[in-house]
Amino acid sequence: VFLLSLSCLSIANTCLGCYLYATALLMHFAIHTMDYSSSSMAEDDNLLLPLKEWVDLSKLAEEQQQSSLPSPENIRNAQMDYIARAVVVAAVVLDKLLILEENNYNWCPQDISIDNVHLEMGAGDVNMLRQRNTTINLSSLQGIQGVKLSIPQNHTSNGGVSPDEIFKKVGLILYSIFTRGEVPPSAGVEAENNTVEEAMLNARGRIKRRGDELDDSSHDESDSYEEQAGPNKGRQKVSVQEATKTFRRMNISNVEDALFQKGVSSSLCRLIVDLIIAPEEKDTKFQSLSDAVAELQQIMRRPDACFGRDTDSNNSTTDLLSLQFGDGIVGRTEEVGTLLEASARAQMDTESSHICLIGGTAGVGKSYLVESVKDALTSNGWIYLSCKFDRLMRNQPLVTIASAMEIFVQQLINVRGLPDGFDVDAVIASIEQSLSASGIVVLSDLVPSLRVLYRSVFAHVIMDDSEDDLNYVVAEATPDEDDGDEMGISSANTLRNRLHYLFGRLVEAISSVEHPIFLFLDDMQWADASSLELLLSLLVSGDHDDDNTQCLLVAGAFRSNEVDEAHMLSRYIQKFEEAMSVNVTSIQLDVITKSATHILTSEALLLPLRLTRGLADVVHSKSLGNPLFAKSLLRQLVDENILRYSLPKKRWVWDINDVKSVSVDDNVAELMKHKLLRLPNEIQDALKLISCFGTQVSKDIVSKLRSSSENSDDAITTFLEQAREEHILDHNDQVYKFAHDMLQQSAYDLMSPEEKGAYHFNIGLRLMSSVSTEASYDALIFTVIDQINNAKRYGVTEASMNISCAKMNLQAGKRSMEVSDFVSAWQYVVYGISFLPEAKWESSTYELTLSLHEAGALACFVNVDSTNLQINLGEIFENAVRFEDKIKAYYILAQNLASLNRLKEAMTTVLFVLNELGEDFPEEVSPEDVQTAMMSTQRLLDGYSKEDIVGVPRLKDEKKQWAVKLMDFLTPCVFMMSPRLLPILANHMINILVKDGACKESAFGLSNYSLCLITLRHDYEAGYSYGKMAIALLESFGAMGSLQKVKCMLQNMVNYLFEPIQSTANVLLESYEGLRATGDNEFACLALSMYSDQLIMSGCLLPVVEKKCEEFALRSMRLHQLQYCRNLCCTHNRVLSLTGNAEGKNPFDLLRDNDIATEDDLLQESLSTGRSGLSQRIYFLRMFTSFWLKKYNKAAEFAAQFRNAGRISMRFIDIYCTFYEGLAVFHLARCSTDKVIKSKWMDIGEKSVDRFKVWQEHSSWNFENKLYLLQAECHRCAGENDNADAKYLAAIESARRHRLLHEEGLAMELYASFLEETGESEKSKTRLSLAIECYEKWGATAVVKLLHN
Repeated sequence: VFLLSLSCLSIANTCLGCYLYATALLMHFAIHTMDYSSSSMAEDDNLLLPLKEWVDLSKLAEEQQQSSLPSPENIRNAQMDYIARAVVVAAVVLDKLLILEENNYNWCPQDISIDNVHLEMGAGDVNMLRQRNTTINLSSLQGIQGVKLSIPQNHTSNGGVSPDEIFKKVGLILYSIFTRGEVPPSAGVEAENNTVEEAMLNARGRIKRRGDELDDSSHDESDSYEEQAGPNKGRQKVSVQEATKTFRRMNISNVEDALFQKGVSSSLCRLIVDLIIAPEEKDTKFQSLSDAVAELQQIMRRPDACFGRDTDSNNSTTDLLSLQFGDGIVGRTEEVGTLLEASARAQMDTESSHICLIGGTAGVGKSYLVESVKDALTSNGWIYLSCKFDRLMRNQPLVTIASAMEIFVQQLINVRGLPDGFDVDAVIASIEQSLSASGIVVLSDLVPSLRVLYRSVFAHVIMDDSEDDLNYVVAEATPDEDDGDEMGISSANTLRNRLHYLFGRLVEAISSVEHPIFLFLDDMQWADASSLELLLSLLVSGDHDDDNTQCLLVAGAFRSNEVDEAHMLSRYIQKFEEAMSVNVTSIQLDVITKSATHILTSEALLLPLRLTRGLADVVHSKSLGNPLFAKSLLRQLVDENILRYSLPKKRWVWDINDVKSVSVDDNVAELMKHKLLRLPNEIQDALKLISCFGTQVSKDIVSKLRSSSENSDDAITTFLEQAREEHILDHNDQVYKFAHDMLQQSAYDLMSPEEKGAYHFNIGLRLMSSVSTEASYDALIFTVIDQINNAKRYGVTEASMNISCAKMNLQAGKRSMEVSDFVSAWQYVVYGISFLPEAKWESSTYELTLSLHEAGALACFVNVDSTNLQINLGEIFENAVRFEDKIKAYYILAQNLASLNRLKEAMTTVLFVLNELGEDFPEEVSPEDVQTAMMSTQRLLDGYSKEDIVGVPRLKDEKKQWAVKLMDFLTPCVFMMSPRLLPILANHMINILVKDGACKESAFGLSNYSLCLITLRHDYEAGYSYGKMAIALLESFGAMGSLQKVKCMLQNMVNYLFEPIQSTANVLLESYEGLRATGDNEFACLALSMYSDQLIMSGCLLPVVEKKCEEFALRSMRLHQLQYCRNLCCTHNRVLSLTGNAEGKNPFDLLRDNDIATEDDLLQESLSTGRSGLSQRIYFLRMFTSFWLKKYNKAAEFAAQFRNAGRISMRFIDIYCTFYEGLAVFHLARCSTDKVIKSKWMDIGEKSVDRFKVWQEHSSWNFENKLYLLQAECHRCAGENDNADAKYLAAIESARRHRLLHEEGLAMELYASFLEETGESEKSKTRLSLAIECYEKWGATAVVKLLHN
């Protein structure tokens, strides 16, 4: 309790009620831990201040505060400050008395008096308060540390004090505290010793004055009397029973009036009055002081009840007569704590992603639970964003989650609704830097306010090819369009990945540890696949590192009874739980307990629990503990006038028998439906109308419906406003929203299927007239076509509109694909096809039919719906008239085959199409074909400079465009399946480039030729030159995605031959960022794999490489790039063997694959599946580490296996394999006594020297030291010691000069071995020490250990 109090106090500035409650709890804690002796002296430095004196001082403080600024507002504030202090003191006093009661204290009447109560306070506070000539220090008044009860010396316990007398004494103490030391009016206190007749005489005038407020009372003639003659002659006959009740009411009224005049709320008044004057009803009497303590604590938990509306003259009668459910939440303390704990974890642990999943049936308060923590989160700097999925309407794809970001951007623009201390300018700059201009443009389709926030960007932005990707999704592939591209698997995935990446960067730019994001997704059982994919990407695919910090907690609420194992959401929940980087918190909400229903009922009526207990029992029984059901039932009781507000009694009243007799429905939905049926028909019709849009509808749409109707009046708005007054709708400046989705469902279900269809069709028809002139065309067309499609679902159509509807569905489907929502796209295509006539392939609808089936094939392909994919492709292959009309279908077919790893079939399909387009390829590639192709390409490019290539006209021929595109698709298949075909492929692409024109795919023809020149002809300069041409051509197209891809390949296969390795490594890392930004996750992870190779070979510190490999492998796994994750696990595994950290670590655990638990398992799989690239990589890494760990035989063996794996290429690792193999075989040659074997080793080593002589000519930075070291070893084997000595020294100096730390150490080590061999032991030791020093800096602990041994 003490710790909870401290937590409450931490938000004291934002919630006075929490402050009061927390203070009372602190006092409660203090009292329970102190010595309850009756001594009148305080211990240590504390003094006792009589309660009466505290009241006088506090009253004086109030007067001083009021006189300082005699305005009504200040007077009111001073009054409320006094009451705040009084509530705390009252709680402390009641707690003390309760403890005595629980300890069976024997009361006597004299004990319970304000004169006997003393407050224990610090001596300094007491002394300061007693300095009457100064202003009262308010903090000193609040410095209460406990309560002492001074027992009078004449205390005698007769054991006869009744509970009612004790309650009355306690009530008098509270009365005195709150009325600033006054005593109750005489009618309420002194009359207890008077006769009824005397009391009636005294109260006669008051009865007349207040007669209008008295309820009718029954008369009992048997108890009546009549006045005698005399001075009082003429009195009326009045019953004794009526007189007693009247006098009692007068007592209560007098006490209440006195308290109200002091600013005390009705709830506190009721507590005090019922203590002083015991209620007549047995069920509402106090049973013990614990009831009074609980009631005061309940009042303190609800500040609106404590400082209530009934004391505010500005409140209307309507507010007074309405139920007050408030913003608090009851019965969910544990769940609130769990949610807040999850938020604390998310704020502290930025290396993981966090999601809190909240399940429960409809109406149990899932949304309410999340909203209840909103204030606590925002007060601590959180950015609270929320959105709600809808069961009825899809509207614009991804718009649900994007709407939350849209609201936030609007807050940035208006600079409101943001946490305290939020740096708006810094976040705006961060978003622009993180997204780049093109990224902002892409996201602006989903977050339109970005166009307002970044006006300058939209004025000057130059679109890159990723925006072209957005265009070519909906573009026809015509010769006059530069980017007449058609989306296939790579383009579809690239676009989806880019959107996911940009959303992730947006979250990273906005969030921080100081201002994390809380994203609430409501009704996730209705979430679409695209939104769930985006959520999965945000949680699983984020780059959690020092440069990219995502501080995000997602809270998702869903109806668990509607989500079974087959539900789509279940599959995603499983993915969240299986992801190692995602921290999942689960909360299951059940119905609330009976005690929670008691609190809910009590607080709704602003009555204490003791007064509502019977009503709450019935409500709980009928609602079965469902909070929404309980609230609806209470509102039903009000509607039926069973529960009503009594102005004379100033409280809600009811007849419990009438409550019990109310019939209720079996579920919440039926209860809601019956509530709606009680409304006037006009309001029902308005609710039916907007229910067709789902749980909410924009006011702009309602305005369009009004303007398009025959009666352009405010009738709809008027009825919707009346529905709001009935608590059915909420609204703000932008939308009408059902108060709960169950209300929307109930309103929708008021209609028959035929009526639903008619409503939907009428709405679509009325809005369609706005489409052509509407600025925000995209959003409106989705609304229109969704209404038309829903009407068709119920059998309502109009034949004359079918073609228009089919076209609109096609447009909606293409737009869905633009934002990577291929599930919705397929649904729109299905509807579009359903609107076509039976003879759809006839000329009038031929093009529309073809486009719909092409879009359908693509959507099914991305959705992995093979059945419908084959149906759509079959329709095209069977009915398309021209071959050109089938090309797109063949393209999708080929990519589907490739995605299934059926590369040979994919190649066959593409080669068939290319042959039909006039591009012939040989079935079997001979060496002569390769040479012919190389020579032909050389002639084609002869005389072309980089400027000439960039100046080539753009390709316009549609067939040639498709041919180049298909050959570009074919390139990776050729690399893996038929490398000898690569020169021929490059020749065809460059032939079209030179003779017909250039497109962005032409650059891949140049890069392919570059690789062929280096690999086949060893013409490094020419290869490097054509690589530069490829980059220049892509830059001229502004094709950033393709540019990063080509750069990535060239850095690993060409540029390292000319540029410093440290430079090419950094370019690869930059390419990763660029590829992620364009959505090409596959090539992005390939760049990471290549970067890790170059990082380790560049001499980067091994601990850094180890961390990077682990981080990159995890990124690749998050991005679903298993191939490159495996590559990085292999590199990580080998680095661990060099750093000596391998024990207890297995990088392959990341794969979570029982079949791939070790590197050996991975090698066996790669060999069995023919993945030569992976097996070569493993052999290379094994050769590398074997060499460093002095296992030279193994190193030579692995090098031979690397060469024999069969791939024809010239890659980065090929050169380094040559280097380490050369050093290993020279060592083996020196150790060999067999001349034949020694000759074999020397032959391999000398070939290594020869190759490095060539390579060194192009890059002395990368290869000079390696050449010197190989030459030194070669001279050493030949016994040419002087030459060897000179080359060793040259290798050491060159490695140092070119910042190759590890190779400097290696040259030192081999030189030390050479010196030892030649008898110069002391020099050898010195060089060996220097080698060890280099290795220690490098982090190669295992190597150092070997040398020490």
